[in-house]
Amino acid sequence: MRYGPHDQIVIDRVEYTCVGVVRGLTTIARVDNPNVTQTLSRDDLTVVRHSRGYSHTRDFYNPEAARARKHAGVAYVTDLPDEEQKEILWKERWCLTVLRKKEAGEISFTDDSLLIAIPQIAQEIGKLEKIIGRGGKRKRAGRKTVVVDSPGPKALREWCAALIAGGMNPLSLRNQLRKSGNHDPRLEPEEYAFLVRFARQVATPEVPTAALIWRRMSAEINEENKRRKAAGRRLLKVPSEKRLREEIDAIPAYDKMAGQEGTDIARNYFRAVTTGLSDVVRPLQRVEFDEWEVHLHVLAILTGVWDTWSDAQKEAAEKIRLVLCIALDVATKCVVGMSVARTACPENAVRCLEMAVSDKQPYADAVGALTPFDICGTMETAVADAGSSFANYDFHAKTVDLGIKFTTTVAGLPWLRGNVERVLRSTDDKFVGLFAGRTFGNVVEKGEYDSEGNACLTIDEFVEALVRYKVDHYHNSPHEGLGGETPRSAWLRLSAEFGVDPPPDDNLRRVVFGQRLSPMLGAHGLRILGIDYQSAELNELFKQADHIRVESRVDLRNLGAVSAKIGDEWVTIDGAPELFRVTAEDWIAVWDELQARNAVVNAITREILDDTITHLVEVGRIARKRRNIAEEPKDAETLAYHQKRMNIGVKFARDRIAAEATEPVSLLDGALLVGGATSGDGVAPVDEPEAKSIHAVEKAPKRAQRAPTNGAEKAPAKKGRKVRYKIEE
Repeated sequence: MRYGPHDQIVIDRVEYTCVGVVRGLTTIARVDNPNVTQTLSRDDLTVVRHSRGYSHTRDFYNPEAARARKHAGVAYVTDLPDEEQKEILWKERWCLTVLRKKEAGEISFTDDSLLIAIPQIAQEIGKLEKIIGRGGKRKRAGRKTVVVDSPGPKALREWCAALIAGGMNPLSLRNQLRKSGNHDPRLEPEEYAFLVRFARQVATPEVPTAALIWRRMSAEINEENKRRKAAGRRLLKVPSEKRLREEIDAIPAYDKMAGQEGTDIARNYFRAVTTGLSDVVRPLQRVEFDEWEVHLHVLAILTGVWDTWSDAQKEAAEKIRLVLCIALDVATKCVVGMSVARTACPENAVRCLEMAVSDKQPYADAVGALTPFDICGTMETAVADAGSSFANYDFHAKTVDLGIKFTTTVAGLPWLRGNVERVLRSTDDKFVGLFAGRTFGNVVEKGEYDSEGNACLTIDEFVEALVRYKVDHYHNSPHEGLGGETPRSAWLRLSAEFGVDPPPDDNLRRVVFGQRLSPMLGAHGLRILGIDYQSAELNELFKQADHIRVESRVDLRNLGAVSAKIGDEWVTIDGAPELFRVTAEDWIAVWDELQARNAVVNAITREILDDTITHLVEVGRIARKRRNIAEEPKDAETLAYHQKRMNIGVKFARDRIAAEATEPVSLLDGALLVGGATSGDGVAPVDEPEAKSIHAVEKAPKRAQRAPTNGAEKAPAKKGRKVRYKIEE
């Protein structure tokens, strides 16, 4: 490649000129600092030429070419309108023809010589113009041609001089008609001040018309002229309505919208749209969270009750609006978490985070979705706005424990979370719009529509439909942001290519999302919801500290184990195998059924207990049917209530299975002590071979003194309780 001394070479936005070429090596120097040079080989130049940010402009720094560009106001002929392009190229043909004949000695630049030569040159150029005018078409009789008048000797000499002075650049032949006309202001400064001030009134929330603004301006100028006339000063002219409209049109569109609809709307409308987060390529690499008040009124009643109510009851039914918290994977556009609450709150955000890192198939099974909801894993980065639901220590701490990088975006700039914002908008347009009771985005869209009066959807029905819509419809619909690919297809493809971080295990889930409790430690261990959790570590702590409260965490979705803080460490305390993955809701339901079945029996045998535990499978199935994203977690008061009413505990032993395999068979095998008997209670074998089953009946203990709430203080030790046994045949 050959570069001239006046060429411009741009590499990575830095301008260079060619200094010289020696034995295939090209030396270039920076324009802003010629002392800085760089030598490139032919291979280097080949790489540079095909790299991004490279450009080359011939004779860019040539003074004559620079004057031509300055004269024309553009850098290239094709930047001009078509008519001016034709005119410039026509002038160039005349100049080149005249200069060629002058160089050959056929003519001179005198008037007499040019007057003789111009008709001949016009005939020669006319033939070429006809060929160019046909545009490559065949000659046909009757086709119209444009005849252009020939220039005179003076104009021809001026054109040739301008072309030579411009380094033979045709841009130097552009005329200056674009600068013609009177550009002096027609209005005096005082009149123009009135015009500008009133034109700005269009950028107000009232949005007055130009005609109304002109009438206001005319009235005020007339009042000013009355004062001027009394003072003997020059009167002001009233600008025409046409001039006012021109001034209004000159107001920047951003300023106009900002004044009429607010700066936030204008900033969002006129912000630059880019390609987005091009570096997000892995699933769960970036997950965006956001909350949105659903534009729909729903009924705060149980499903199935509406049809049984009278018209008066339906009229008085409470209508509420829900807040939807949603988590969206940016790379695949899949919804990985949803949670619904009555108000925006940190608890709603935490439940959405928990769902995002948990197995979501039960939610799909509960609504009868046909598409698997097998999108599961731990995200790399979580992004949310600076609202109180996310910008709090609890949400941040949970992301840290999960190994997630959490960042908050600037408040008032929703496009920094454009993916989840777009999903919420799509949910409003394509899903919420299907139901009666819609509130719309503003009063203009709503009009006279009675949102509350038309509400007929319950909370359970709404969340069931929403989950079904997202799992079966949204995840299987072509997405514009994925180039027409569906979100589920993108998840399957990218997860197979990159993989995802596994979700938190049971212990980590319990630590992060578990309910915090402080049960009293006893010989039975820790009693939570009537279940005794015992271990060697707890027994050793009981020997040293007696009855104290132990800080514990329990996963209400898995009662198979709890975490207890012993000293400075968290220790996992296993429960009965039957309780693995049994939820607190299911266990409370089973307990209620157990109490109903055994209302007159104060002791529970293994047979009854096993039958009840087996029934958990059916109860769990029923509970999963009603599971939805509006499920509220049990608070401390609710758990305390169930703790209190479950004063009869079921004593599970972690080593029970091993003990059954090694100890001799006894009539007492399978008997479970109920009521929290201390470990010192002995059980003597009974020599009754005809006994069918044994129930341990505990005497009702006296009301014990309430234990202190301070975990550091010891509660009074309980006396040993006597146990008698009754043999049923």
